[in-house]
Amino acid sequence: MTRLLSAKGKFLLAAFALAAALAAPLQAASLGASKLNFASFKEFNADSWQFVGQNIVAKGVYIPAGDLEIYADQATINIESRDIEAVGNVQVYRWENSGGVVDMAKLARIQNTPNCSVTLLGITGDVWGDLSVQVSISMLTDNIKAQRLVGNLDSGYFQFEDAQFRFKTYVCRAERGERKPDGIITVKNAEISSCNYLEDDNGHYSIGCTEAQFTPHTTEFYGMETIDTDVGDHTVFLTNGFWKVYGVPVLWLPVFYKPKDESLGLFSIQWGEASDWGYYVMLSKRFDFSEYPYASVKLLGDYYSKRGYGYGAKADFETDNSRTEIFGYGIWDFDPNKTDDYDKYRIRVPKGRYDFRISNVTHITPRLDFRGALEVISDPYFTRDFFSGRYNRNPQPATYMSLEQQFDHFSASLYVRPKVNSFYTTVQRLPGFRLDAHRQQILNTNFYYQGDLSMDYMKMDWIKFDWDTKRYPNEKLKNYSSFRLDTTHFLYFPLRFDWLTLVPRAGLKLTAYSNTSKEKVTVEDLNTLFQAADPQNTRGMLLHNYDDKGKAKLRFAGEIGVEASTKIYNSWQDVRSSFLALDGLRHVIRPYINYTLIPKPNVKRDHLYYFDDIDRIDEQHFIRFGLENRLQTRDGSSIRDYFTMENYWDLHMRKEEGFSQIGDFCTILSATPFKGFTVSTLFSIDAGGNNGKVPETVRDGRDAGHPGINLKWLNRWNISLKYSPADDWDFTFSYIYHRPYASRSAYSMGSTLTQLDAGSFFNKYFSEHTEQFQFSVRLPITPDRRTFASYAMSYDVQEGYIDVHTLQVVRNFHCWEVAAGFQWERDTDDDRYKQSFLFSIYLTGLTGPLQSGQNSILTRADNAMRAPGSSRGSKFWSN
Repeated sequence: MTRLLSAKGKFLLAAFALAAALAAPLQAASLGASKLNFASFKEFNADSWQFVGQNIVAKGVYIPAGDLEIYADQATINIESRDIEAVGNVQVYRWENSGGVVDMAKLARIQNTPNCSVTLLGITGDVWGDLSVQVSISMLTDNIKAQRLVGNLDSGYFQFEDAQFRFKTYVCRAERGERKPDGIITVKNAEISSCNYLEDDNGHYSIGCTEAQFTPHTTEFYGMETIDTDVGDHTVFLTNGFWKVYGVPVLWLPVFYKPKDESLGLFSIQWGEASDWGYYVMLSKRFDFSEYPYASVKLLGDYYSKRGYGYGAKADFETDNSRTEIFGYGIWDFDPNKTDDYDKYRIRVPKGRYDFRISNVTHITPRLDFRGALEVISDPYFTRDFFSGRYNRNPQPATYMSLEQQFDHFSASLYVRPKVNSFYTTVQRLPGFRLDAHRQQILNTNFYYQGDLSMDYMKMDWIKFDWDTKRYPNEKLKNYSSFRLDTTHFLYFPLRFDWLTLVPRAGLKLTAYSNTSKEKVTVEDLNTLFQAADPQNTRGMLLHNYDDKGKAKLRFAGEIGVEASTKIYNSWQDVRSSFLALDGLRHVIRPYINYTLIPKPNVKRDHLYYFDDIDRIDEQHFIRFGLENRLQTRDGSSIRDYFTMENYWDLHMRKEEGFSQIGDFCTILSATPFKGFTVSTLFSIDAGGNNGKVPETVRDGRDAGHPGINLKWLNRWNISLKYSPADDWDFTFSYIYHRPYASRSAYSMGSTLTQLDAGSFFNKYFSEHTEQFQFSVRLPITPDRRTFASYAMSYDVQEGYIDVHTLQVVRNFHCWEVAAGFQWERDTDDDRYKQSFLFSIYLTGLTGPLQSGQNSILTRADNAMRAPGSSRGSKFWSN
């Protein structure tokens, strides 16, 4: 009996050695981070076994070890030399555990997933009455299969024949191969793919090669004494490869390289036709180099039949305390004037066009931050032509650097903003320093203080044109500069009564300039300067520039005011509705009055250099009447706004030419009345009668009357509706109306005012006349919810036609996503529709049930910046 137990103990040791042996090559190919030890070795089974000298021979072996399961028809282990040979259906499987919260529909999909075990841990409900389930999932992930495996446990050298690997994101089949002691795996006559159908000889795509090498980024010693299978991820290098589609070679790859932490197959291909680009092909490929610090690079390569070859890259680096983004893209443009005739403007557009940007945010300490950005562009129209999404967000990107330190009662910042691109008008700060004191109580009194201090050397550096206007003489724009010190100090004395809150305030602003203008520059003169600085302006203008003869000046501006408000509310605790997501209801009404008086400053603003609104302070005297309405309901342990609305209008005490003393009546509203539906709107009513008649619409050079809204008293109205009746069903509708009108400024230095149009010391003048309906829909069109269609259109009421409509279909296949889209856009120059189309393929790789769909979502979001059209990103929106 003792002899039998001893033999069994030796077999346990041998079986454990087998587990380590198989885990070694398995983990060397990134099978996971499972660590084997004797305590995790559960139990083994064998149909039969025997000792042959120093060897143990076992048949029908099954060994569970940690999260690994090992099978073999027969295994032989030498106890002394630690040599091992396993033959016949050698299989090693790895189970991966994960968890999360899913809805009932996703739970059903996971439960139907092959090789997936689901455990329900709990059920919760949200505010809408929907149930969510917390689950724990064990899923069969990586595995290796071979007919024969020979090696040594101490050295870590192994050979295998007729092997098949399945790792995190790819499958590899090889006729033979070896694993060296340094962890490098070399395979011969292999085929690799991120489509797991390759296991069944039915891969959608693959790369076949004569030889491939898998190199780990860390190397561990594999042996009985130091077993550690966490070797990190691998790079893959192959030679003499062929990219195959359904087994048919379509492209020879002399060499192919995959860095660590990244799938072989995750890249996208788009091709189509657009009027400004011609036929195009757009390729992108992302390489992830490390998880921490996170580092990745996405390569971009494009061809446009009318524009040439474009190439670039986007790199991201991230740690717990910093994030850096680097973007670069260049093209030798065959026809820079294809999008627009830029030669008729005043900035030269070169054939060699590019954009380079680097930005960084670093949390140096918990309270000290660095922020900076540098962007160098070849011309002002480059992003408009090729990356219109970036252009629409920021048509004139800035270069800057700043250090920001937060203290208990104030914050400090040091910043620099230089001019980098000569074709932009830039207010340079070389450098600037600012202190901001947050509103805070003074000792134990009822007084509160708020203030700021800034010191800047500022320079207005106007755009530099390549040539003057050709038809008319044009006076030059003259740069100007000054050191400016500005400081603001306000005192508040809040008074609270039973039903009324009063907050009187008084403050002053002192602004010192080292240089000013003796020549007077009015608001109209300043507007003319900015019109002349428009690079697309070809009209000659007589300019009234600032001079530098005004000497130093100190301006004083004061403000007094008071805000009075009260709250009226009522609650209904028993109001409940799952459809309306109501758990009690509270209505809060806050009427308020805000009085503001800024006497005329001691220095007229017409003689002060303009850098920003600080330099345009002028007399203000008005009363703001406002009303806030909020409907609130409980959302678990918090309060959620169910409906919000604010109305306000201003009564100006000071007369101004061209304006009534009664300001506009404005409303801002948002609501979520039931699940999946949101509405938001804003409108402005000309309560003071400042507008004339709505101008007549001109179509094709002839008057077309007043199509659409013809209301003298309505300045603007925007409304947006969105409804999602079910997952993946989205309907949106919006209406935009904007007529030419003027809005009088209402501004306070010491109080925050809601603003729809004004908000500075400039009166606002709007010349556009816009009226549009926009509609879009996205929904699944197949029962498996893997095919989606989306449609969007925009109807211009004033022009009387649909100016753009787009149709797109997206299909998620097993391991790739295919999208096709068409767009028709009205060309205002010749009243014809320009047509363009898009066809794209994105290889999604292998994902688990909890991660399914993420690749396509991230891809569409990323490719929104690279969508085709007359300007990149303006067409084929992403859902």
